[in-house]
Amino acid sequence: LLVCLLTAGTADAGYQYCIVGAGPAGLQLAQLMKAASSSYAVLERSPIAGSFFQSYPRHGKLISINKRWVDSRNTEYAMRHDWNSLLTEGSEPLLFRSYSQELFPPREAMVAYLNDYWRVNNLNVHFNTTVIDVTRSTDGNGFRVSTRHASGSEKIYKCEVIVMATGLPNLRPGEFPGHEYTVATTRDFDGKRLLIIGKGNSGFETAQHPVRFAWSTHYVGDLRAVNNELLDTYQLKSLDGLFEFDSVNIIKNARGELCLVNDDEEKLKSPDSTWDTDSRQYCYDLAVRATGFVWDSRPTAKLNVTSVFRGKYPRVGNNFESVDAPGIYFAGAGVHSLDFRQSAGGFVHGFRYTARALQRLLRVKHQGERWPAALVDRPLVGLLDALVRRINEGSGTYQMLSFLGDIVLLNRDRTAFTLLEEVPVRLLNSLPQVTGHPADGPVLVFVFEYGRNFSGPRADTFHEDRASCEIHNAHQCNFLHPVIYQYDRLPSDSADSRAKDGGKSGLPKPDRLLHLMEDFYTNFRQGQQLLPLAAFLEAAVIAQPAAALSVEHCSLRALLAGQWPQYCCQDLQKSPKSTGTNAFGGVLSCWSA
Repeated sequence: LLVCLLTAGTADAGYQYCIVGAGPAGLQLAQLMKAASSSYAVLERSPIAGSFFQSYPRHGKLISINKRWVDSRNTEYAMRHDWNSLLTEGSEPLLFRSYSQELFPPREAMVAYLNDYWRVNNLNVHFNTTVIDVTRSTDGNGFRVSTRHASGSEKIYKCEVIVMATGLPNLRPGEFPGHEYTVATTRDFDGKRLLIIGKGNSGFETAQHPVRFAWSTHYVGDLRAVNNELLDTYQLKSLDGLFEFDSVNIIKNARGELCLVNDDEEKLKSPDSTWDTDSRQYCYDLAVRATGFVWDSRPTAKLNVTSVFRGKYPRVGNNFESVDAPGIYFAGAGVHSLDFRQSAGGFVHGFRYTARALQRLLRVKHQGERWPAALVDRPLVGLLDALVRRINEGSGTYQMLSFLGDIVLLNRDRTAFTLLEEVPVRLLNSLPQVTGHPADGPVLVFVFEYGRNFSGPRADTFHEDRASCEIHNAHQCNFLHPVIYQYDRLPSDSADSRAKDGGKSGLPKPDRLLHLMEDFYTNFRQGQQLLPLAAFLEAAVIAQPAAALSVEHCSLRALLAGQWPQYCCQDLQKSPKSTGTNAFGGVLSCWSA
């Protein structure tokens, strides 16, 4: 009987949340759940955390920037430029900068950091535990997770919610004729002619130990400068090259060489073709696949979780939940389909924030809590203070540009507001349901965006007037800058509300929109930034002045808003203020109006 029970799998007491994977996303989620006193367990098949980084990147160097020092002691601001550290709530943060002094650190530093993060935070990680499959409980409440320990014993975990945080662990399989002749990696290519298939960072990384440059697309997953040395040797005619083929065919010739040909090569009929390869112009000793990674669908196969992006990512909704299997959520690089080529959700400095957003969504849905918020009863001054602080310091909205936003909910009579930080902006229409906060008044959404036409594979991001916008045409700014959307009421999710000119963030078309002028140091505390913000809040939201009225005050707001604020016409005529300029201010303002 005992043998039969062990064979069937011993049962665990159960957890509210089971997190699969102890990489950076899994550890991040675990730390946040521990700080919130949630019931959770992390299931990791390897004996250590972050085992992916023991093997990748293949040539040992991360492409995540390790900017160790910034000109501020503000820790939240510093995280805007720290691409490797995880967030820590409830205790002292453990920062990656202590693990490497290199701008692009070695992968071993990430392994050391993640394992220290696990130990320092005392996270509940079950190592050497491979998830075999996930199925729904027979009573329909939660899931059964079948696991196998490295010792050979089997165990079943009972979990109310599953979060798959395994990233993209599998190499994309070959999907072209002749892929059977290729290898996924090699270090033995000295003195050989090498063909590398793939034009992302993996391909160019291998090469140096239409191309999309990260400086043109502003997407950190495109080709980074640290990996583009091959382009120098290509343009300088040093026997390195770059092919632009829509598809690939590889054959092996009589000499055992691997030859690259176009799909439409009529002379190629089979590997026994009489096609002349004597010139050996496109023949190589070795062919390496560097075509990227895909998610691991095996653990959830019985739940029929489908994929997107040619099998690269699982199909998820804007709340990070599987579209096919409710109750199954994804965290980390696995949800990068939601912001692919738009933001940093496929990388540590991005998904540490989407993991926090997921944790907050789970607490609302499964624990009956509310999204953390600040309620302020000083509508104008308090709102100015809050937005200026977040615009200048907030790291989640900065790293997850156009995807996470700070949302301001004004009450119906506009006497107070609630500030929700780092909310996935595509959930705006369902905000009361996903955050637990009512929205019965005007709504503001703050996000960071690049200029409309400043990002793209062929964009010239170094043209001489790339930073030429001014305060009066801030909507034409190219570089990353704050954008504030204002809605008189919470928008619906109808087709009409999601007009094409709603902006780069995919938000519905706003009733009013404000762009703040870009700044080289991202310092938006200067007068040329604060005055437009104050004018926008006064004229579009609060409908009352923030300071004593004067001709200068009203003139500035007229220039910024395109019309005289109504309160300038009314108040300047009624009671001249002590500014010394209002004796004719009322006449001027009403005459202009």
